[in-house]
Amino acid sequence: MKDSFGNDVTAVGVPVTGHMGVAPAGTALPTPAEGGAAEFLLPPAFLLPGLLTEDGGFEWSMEADGDPIVFYQEGFSIPSGLANVELKVKYAQTDETVRGIIRGQTPDANGYIVIDGGGTDKKYVLFTEEIFKNGTIRRRVAGNASVASVAEDKSERGSVLGYEVTYKIDRSPALGNGHIGEWLLPPEVTP
Repeated sequence: MKDSFGNDVTAVGVPVTGHMGVAPAGTALPTPAEGGAAEFLLPPAFLLPGLLTEDGGFEWSMEADGDPIVFYQEGFSIPSGLANVELKVKYAQTDETVRGIIRGQTPDANGYIVIDGGGTDKKYVLFTEEIFKNGTIRRRVAGNASVASVAEDKSERGSVLGYEVTYKIDRSPALGNGHIGEWLLPPEVTP
């Protein structure tokens, strides 16, 4: 309940769990109605990279880039339209799904791949879902993403070997030339 200043502690997003799906570029994005359904399940084209490290939840950054376009009349400008949009996530699992996503290739019958430190040119569709303590669900979809960097944790005895992956998010025609589609399902509509 909001107080007279608009403060509402029940509306604070405190993530308690979530998951992610990664699909090849060109995979159909969920429609607004599909993604807004409480019982929504990802189509089979999406790979599920599984567990994330405790500190490896979704870290989205959206930053305008370039100088604004300024007009002759003082006080008038518009953004350049350029942006740096990224998603950083830390995978906990070391398996063929995660390796395939971050390296952009499928291992051979021996489990072998050749890693190019320069990255991969594969493009992906990303889907994330976070469930907050108050029951709210936040879902996001990016229709044009690529792996910008992968940083492996230091191998330490008894610790999880995580893979911190930074995805670069570009504009997507499937999102009206935007970067990200987002749903926010309040607790009243979640099962």
